[in-house]
Amino acid sequence: MELEYYKQDLHFKTVGLHSKAKQPLQQFIASFASIAEKEKWTREFLEAKEYEYSYKIRYELYEGVVFPALLSGYEKHDPWSVLWLARTAQNFYKVKHLHEQINFKTDYELLKECYLLDPSNAGLHKVLLSIQIRWLQYCIHEYPIGILYGINGATIDQCQEILSEIEFVKELDTQKTQEGFLNEVQSKVLEYLNRLNST
Repeated sequence: MELEYYKQDLHFKTVGLHSKAKQPLQQFIASFASIAEKEKWTREFLEAKEYEYSYKIRYELYEGVVFPALLSGYEKHDPWSVLWLARTAQNFYKVKHLHEQINFKTDYELLKECYLLDPSNAGLHKVLLSIQIRWLQYCIHEYPIGILYGINGATIDQCQEILSEIEFVKELDTQKTQEGFLNEVQSKVLEYLNRLNST
Protein backbone atom coordinates (compact mmCIF):
# COMPACT_ATOMS: atom_id res chain seq x y z
CA MET A 1 0.00 0.00 0.00
CA GLU A 2 1.34 3.39 -1.03
CA LEU A 3 0.02 5.99 1.42
CA GLU A 4 1.58 8.81 -0.56
CA TYR A 5 -1.12 8.39 -3.23
CA TYR A 6 -3.82 8.76 -0.59
CA LYS A 7 -2.12 11.91 0.77
CA GLN A 8 -2.09 13.35 -2.75
CA ASP A 9 -5.79 12.53 -3.11
CA LEU A 10 -6.58 14.33 0.15
CA HIS A 11 -4.44 17.32 -0.85
CA PHE A 12 -6.22 17.77 -4.18
CA LYS A 13 -9.62 17.50 -2.50
CA THR A 14 -8.61 20.02 0.19
CA VAL A 15 -7.56 22.62 -2.38
CA GLY A 16 -10.68 22.00 -4.48
CA LEU A 17 -9.03 20.15 -7.37
CA HIS A 18 -11.39 17.17 -7.29
CA SER A 19 -10.72 16.16 -10.89
CA LYS A 20 -7.00 15.76 -10.10
CA ALA A 21 -7.79 13.63 -7.02
CA LYS A 22 -9.17 10.76 -9.08
CA GLN A 23 -5.86 9.43 -10.43
CA PRO A 24 -3.98 9.25 -7.09
CA LEU A 25 -7.03 7.62 -5.50
CA GLN A 26 -7.06 4.94 -8.20
CA GLN A 27 -3.32 4.44 -7.75
CA PHE A 28 -3.80 4.15 -3.99
CA ILE A 29 -6.51 1.51 -4.37
CA ALA A 30 -4.36 -0.45 -6.84
CA SER A 31 -1.36 -0.33 -4.49
CA PHE A 32 -2.79 -2.76 -1.90
CA ALA A 33 -0.92 -6.06 -2.04
CA SER A 34 -3.30 -8.14 0.07
CA ILE A 35 -6.62 -8.26 1.90
CA ALA A 36 -4.64 -8.05 5.15
CA GLU A 37 -3.31 -4.64 4.07
CA LYS A 38 -6.84 -3.52 3.23
CA GLU A 39 -8.08 -4.70 6.63
CA LYS A 40 -5.29 -2.86 8.48
CA TRP A 41 -5.82 0.41 6.59
CA THR A 42 -9.62 0.18 6.85
CA ARG A 43 -9.49 -0.24 10.63
CA GLU A 44 -7.22 2.80 10.96
CA PHE A 45 -9.34 4.84 8.53
CA LEU A 46 -12.70 4.09 10.15
CA GLU A 47 -11.45 4.65 13.68
CA ALA A 48 -9.70 7.94 12.82
CA LYS A 49 -11.19 11.08 14.32
CA GLU A 50 -11.45 12.61 10.84
CA TYR A 51 -13.96 9.98 9.73
CA GLU A 52 -17.59 10.57 10.64
CA TYR A 53 -19.61 7.44 9.88
CA SER A 54 -22.77 9.37 9.15
CA TYR A 55 -21.10 10.42 5.88
CA LYS A 56 -20.68 8.31 2.80
CA ILE A 57 -17.22 7.14 1.79
CA ARG A 58 -16.11 7.85 -1.77
CA TYR A 59 -17.50 5.04 -3.90
CA GLU A 60 -14.19 3.90 -5.41
CA LEU A 61 -12.53 3.75 -2.00
CA TYR A 62 -15.46 1.92 -0.43
CA GLU A 63 -15.79 -0.62 -3.24
CA GLY A 64 -12.07 -1.19 -3.72
CA VAL A 65 -10.75 -1.21 -0.14
CA VAL A 66 -13.22 -0.69 2.71
CA PHE A 67 -16.00 -3.06 1.68
CA PRO A 68 -13.67 -5.98 0.78
CA ALA A 69 -11.90 -5.55 4.14
CA LEU A 70 -15.18 -5.48 6.08
CA LEU A 71 -16.61 -8.35 4.04
CA SER A 72 -13.54 -10.48 4.83
CA GLY A 73 -14.07 -9.85 8.56
CA TYR A 74 -17.81 -10.42 8.23
CA GLU A 75 -17.19 -13.83 6.68
CA LYS A 76 -14.92 -14.66 9.66
CA HIS A 77 -17.66 -13.53 12.09
CA ASP A 78 -15.54 -10.67 13.39
CA PRO A 79 -17.80 -8.37 15.50
CA TRP A 80 -15.83 -5.21 14.62
CA SER A 81 -16.28 -5.82 10.88
CA VAL A 82 -19.98 -6.59 11.23
CA LEU A 83 -20.48 -3.43 13.29
CA TRP A 84 -18.71 -1.28 10.72
CA LEU A 85 -20.65 -2.83 7.86
CA ALA A 86 -23.77 -1.67 9.71
CA ARG A 87 -22.31 1.78 10.29
CA THR A 88 -21.40 2.16 6.61
CA ALA A 89 -24.66 0.71 5.29
CA GLN A 90 -25.49 3.87 3.33
CA ASN A 91 -22.50 3.04 1.15
CA PHE A 92 -23.81 -0.34 -0.01
CA TYR A 93 -27.60 0.13 0.08
CA LYS A 94 -27.72 1.54 -3.45
CA VAL A 95 -25.02 -0.74 -4.89
CA LYS A 96 -26.70 -4.07 -5.58
CA HIS A 97 -23.56 -6.10 -6.30
CA LEU A 98 -22.11 -5.10 -2.92
CA HIS A 99 -25.32 -5.48 -0.94
CA GLU A 100 -26.03 -8.95 -2.32
CA GLN A 101 -22.67 -10.16 -0.96
CA ILE A 102 -24.13 -9.82 2.55
CA ASN A 103 -27.52 -11.25 1.51
CA PHE A 104 -29.17 -7.80 1.36
CA LYS A 105 -29.06 -7.44 5.15
CA THR A 106 -30.13 -4.14 6.68
CA ASP A 107 -28.03 -2.14 9.10
CA TYR A 108 -30.34 -3.31 11.90
CA GLU A 109 -29.85 -6.97 10.97
CA LEU A 110 -26.10 -6.43 10.97
CA LEU A 111 -26.22 -4.69 14.36
CA LYS A 112 -28.26 -7.57 15.76
CA GLU A 113 -25.77 -10.06 14.30
CA CYS A 114 -22.94 -8.10 15.90
CA TYR A 115 -24.75 -8.23 19.24
CA LEU A 116 -25.10 -12.01 18.97
CA LEU A 117 -21.35 -12.25 18.26
CA ASP A 118 -20.43 -9.86 21.09
CA PRO A 119 -23.23 -9.50 23.67
CA SER A 120 -20.86 -7.73 26.09
CA ASN A 121 -20.79 -4.56 23.91
CA ALA A 122 -22.74 -2.11 26.10
CA GLY A 123 -22.73 0.62 23.45
CA LEU A 124 -24.36 -1.75 21.00
CA HIS A 125 -27.07 -2.56 23.58
CA LYS A 126 -28.01 1.14 23.71
CA VAL A 127 -28.07 1.54 19.94
CA LEU A 128 -30.21 -1.56 19.37
CA LEU A 129 -32.53 -0.64 22.24
CA SER A 130 -33.03 2.86 20.86
CA ILE A 131 -33.72 1.58 17.31
CA GLN A 132 -36.23 -1.02 18.47
CA ILE A 133 -38.06 1.30 20.88
CA ARG A 134 -38.59 3.77 18.02
CA TRP A 135 -39.80 0.94 15.77
CA LEU A 136 -42.23 -0.38 18.40
CA GLN A 137 -43.56 3.16 19.01
CA TYR A 138 -44.26 3.36 15.30
CA CYS A 139 -45.90 -0.09 15.24
CA ILE A 140 -48.50 0.91 17.85
CA HIS A 141 -49.11 4.54 16.95
CA GLU A 142 -52.33 3.71 15.03
CA TYR A 143 -53.69 1.54 17.85
CA PRO A 144 -56.55 0.70 18.54
CA ILE A 145 -57.25 0.84 14.80
CA GLY A 146 -54.40 -1.58 14.24
CA ILE A 147 -50.76 -2.50 14.60
CA LEU A 148 -48.50 -1.30 11.80
CA TYR A 149 -45.75 -3.21 10.08
CA GLY A 150 -44.16 -0.91 7.54
CA ILE A 151 -46.97 1.16 6.07
CA ASN A 152 -49.59 -1.59 6.31
CA GLY A 153 -51.44 -3.34 9.08
CA ALA A 154 -49.47 -6.25 10.51
CA THR A 155 -50.36 -9.78 9.44
CA ILE A 156 -50.55 -12.68 11.89
CA ASP A 157 -46.97 -13.68 11.06
CA GLN A 158 -45.76 -10.09 11.42
CA CYS A 159 -47.46 -9.82 14.82
CA GLN A 160 -45.54 -12.93 15.88
CA GLU A 161 -42.35 -11.28 14.65
CA ILE A 162 -43.13 -8.13 16.66
CA LEU A 163 -43.73 -10.24 19.77
CA SER A 164 -40.42 -12.01 19.19
CA GLU A 165 -38.64 -8.65 18.87
CA ILE A 166 -40.24 -7.49 22.13
CA GLU A 167 -38.59 -10.45 23.87
CA PHE A 168 -35.27 -9.49 22.30
CA VAL A 169 -35.69 -5.87 23.44
CA LYS A 170 -36.48 -7.05 26.97
CA GLU A 171 -33.16 -8.89 26.91
CA LEU A 172 -31.40 -5.69 25.84
CA ASP A 173 -33.18 -3.59 28.47
CA THR A 174 -31.05 -4.81 31.38
CA GLN A 175 -31.94 -1.74 33.49
CA LYS A 176 -35.70 -2.38 32.93
CA THR A 177 -36.18 1.27 31.89
CA GLN A 178 -38.59 0.25 29.10
CA GLU A 179 -40.41 -2.53 30.94
CA GLY A 180 -43.74 -0.68 31.22
CA PHE A 181 -43.69 0.37 27.57
CA LEU A 182 -42.74 -3.12 26.36
CA ASN A 183 -45.54 -4.71 28.38
CA GLU A 184 -47.96 -2.18 26.90
CA VAL A 185 -46.84 -2.95 23.33
CA GLN A 186 -47.04 -6.68 23.99
CA SER A 187 -50.58 -6.34 25.32
CA LYS A 188 -51.69 -4.28 22.31
CA VAL A 189 -50.12 -6.66 19.80
CA LEU A 190 -51.72 -9.67 21.50
CA GLU A 191 -55.12 -7.95 21.47
CA TYR A 192 -54.73 -7.12 17.78
CA LEU A 193 -53.55 -10.66 17.05
CA ASN A 194 -56.71 -12.00 18.70
CA ARG A 195 -58.77 -9.76 16.43
CA LEU A 196 -56.93 -11.07 13.36
CA ASN A 197 -57.39 -14.68 14.46
CA SER A 198 -61.12 -14.21 15.00
CA THR A 199 -61.83 -12.80 11.52
